[in-house]
Amino acid sequence: MPFRNFAQVGDYLARFTDYERMTGGRYAGQPYDLRRMARLLAALGHPERGFASVHIAGTKGKGSTAHFAEAIFRAHGLRTGLYTSPHLVSMLERIRLDGDPVSERLFVGAMNRMRRAMDRLRPTYFEIMTAAAFLLFAQRRVGMAVIEVGLGGRLDATNLIRPSACAIARIDYDHVDRLGSTLRAIASEKAGILKPGVPVFTTETRPASLREIRRKSRAVRAPLSLVAAAGVRSGERTAFAWEGRRFTVPVAGAFQAENATLALSLARRALVTFDPAKAARGLAGARPPGRLEIVRRRPTWIVDVAHNPFAARASAGALRAIKGRRTLCVFGASRDKDWRAMIRALAPAVDFWICTQAATPRAVPPVELLRKVRAGVSAPSVAHAVEAARLLARPEDRVLVTGSFYVAGEALASLR
Repeated sequence: MPFRNFAQVGDYLARFTDYERMTGGRYAGQPYDLRRMARLLAALGHPERGFASVHIAGTKGKGSTAHFAEAIFRAHGLRTGLYTSPHLVSMLERIRLDGDPVSERLFVGAMNRMRRAMDRLRPTYFEIMTAAAFLLFAQRRVGMAVIEVGLGGRLDATNLIRPSACAIARIDYDHVDRLGSTLRAIASEKAGILKPGVPVFTTETRPASLREIRRKSRAVRAPLSLVAAAGVRSGERTAFAWEGRRFTVPVAGAFQAENATLALSLARRALVTFDPAKAARGLAGARPPGRLEIVRRRPTWIVDVAHNPFAARASAGALRAIKGRRTLCVFGASRDKDWRAMIRALAPAVDFWICTQAATPRAVPPVELLRKVRAGVSAPSVAHAVEAARLLARPEDRVLVTGSFYVAGEALASLR
């Protein structure tokens, strides 16, 4: 029986394994195995072969890079597709057509097209969403699809595309239970997206991970280029130079200049004709959701999806460029993350903590978080934490919401 509406699709997808919300998972073998994903795509007529694409991996910055690249391609007049994960509020955010989340009608149609194959193969939630994105991009005849890796790279469900170019953003310790406990091991998994002869760009600078990326690129004969921004100036907007031209992105953080140069490098390689002026217009209008995103004023509410120590350090540094007297931090984290190191990274920029938890079994209890902060309170849910921040913050303060995608998403839902 076909799905009649989006609610029915949501109920159906809830039956499938969602390793993003579970506390554990394996990376070798099931569920991280490309064979099932390959069978699913074959059953759908190989939609992954029906569009041009670029592929982006990394620990910190791959999501922003993906949004920047999509904006550049769209500014060049291409019909675009964008696939990112996880989502903040709605699963439809993961699949974007021409910059907008896919409509419920189109998504339900894709699910009906996939229903028999899903019933037979029992893929994971992430595999279903990835296949749906590929199917919609092929059906809508997008001129360029920007595909963000979900986890790692080598065994990620997205790794069956044949991209025009690849990118690897900064690498750090994250998902060590699945990707390995050394930078070399993590870099090896991320570099698993490299394809023979396909150019790859990276902003990575750490010797251990960069050596591994170089080794992998030589092994598959993928031309490797290191990219960097120059003359970076960051406030609530970030300006930088690349290839002798000035560009601006409407987000805080000097690290966003790196992500934008990575996107520019991808676009220049993938486009038949690259126009720097069009690229500049695209970047100037790109707003990666949940990346130090200012969503309200008086007080200034900032939502950030930083969920590892590397990202937390970068966010703490960027926060100084956003005006405010005190900083209140609504913080929640997943137990499989190094949340103690995240608190230490954020602490110099935070005056008062509101410790909370998202609605996921992976969440660290707020009282446990509270023991590690200097001054704060606990709240039983993100909605309660948002309300507490509303009561405690003064108009001239900043309220930073961070720690995980789930906390950021639930806060956005409350604020809206």
